[in-house]
Amino acid sequence: MSERLFLLDASAFWRLGSPALDPERRSEVAGWISRGIVAASTPLLLEVWSGKADPLADPKALPLLWISERAERRSAELQQQMRSARQHLGVPPLDYMIAAIAEDHSATILHYDSDFELLVTHTDLAADTEPLAPLGSIP
Repeated sequence: MSERLFLLDASAFWRLGSPALDPERRSEVAGWISRGIVAASTPLLLEVWSGKADPLADPKALPLLWISERAERRSAELQQQMRSARQHLGVPPLDYMIAAIAEDHSATILHYDSDFELLVTHTDLAADTEPLAPLGSIP
């Protein structure tokens, strides 16, 4: 059985170095990164490089999961499903794209963002999600 592939969201990326992150969890994720099973995507790069602060690590050093035509269409479908469920307000457009890319590559979304849990609850998203830490535990 092959290892799971993780697609990193900016919400988790920015918290990887937080002193509030459990050291065992930090070590676990660092191991995944060193084995090459944590990937970035164009939306992650756009979010990270649009921030006010420079990142502590370069997300371009991670494997990159590309955006396919299917993922582009799928992100719009997910947004429409959220709209139909009246849950779309406040969900950033890039989160739909990240979810669709993860689904397209059979990756688990590694995040620290309740929007991905909303997507799982209110859409037919076929990607797993995994919070970096319990939501609300890291500033």
